[in-house]
Amino acid sequence: MDLYDADPRAVVRFLPGDLLAIFAFVLVGTLSHGSLTPQRYAGVLVPFVVGWVVVAPFAGGYDASVRESTRAALLYGAASWLGADFLAQLLRGTPFFPGNADPQFFIVALVFGTIALTVARFLTLVIVDYRS
Repeated sequence: MDLYDADPRAVVRFLPGDLLAIFAFVLVGTLSHGSLTPQRYAGVLVPFVVGWVVVAPFAGGYDASVRESTRAALLYGAASWLGADFLAQLLRGTPFFPGNADPQFFIVALVFGTIALTVARFLTLVIVDYRS
């Protein structure tokens, strides 16, 4: 695997579900805190989407192997989320986004974001297998 080894077919296959999982993760979080407004949702969402789009291609989230192996798809997705969550927390620590870079929130986002992405990737693989 090169530093940047994103396979366009893997991006097409997994990116929609990955983004849907991140959107849902942030939606559930803002709803559970009773702070759902369009501005708040966007402010919380943007750091995670930026983190994912920046980190996942470099961390193997869209490597050619994720198309060939369920295990690779899930493990590289989780590893990519670790980096994306870290970058998102750094962004949240700036005055441009709501919230802060709380270590507890990093752990919560890591656990629940990983679960959301793993479920989304697994469902993507099930749908692809079903359609094949």
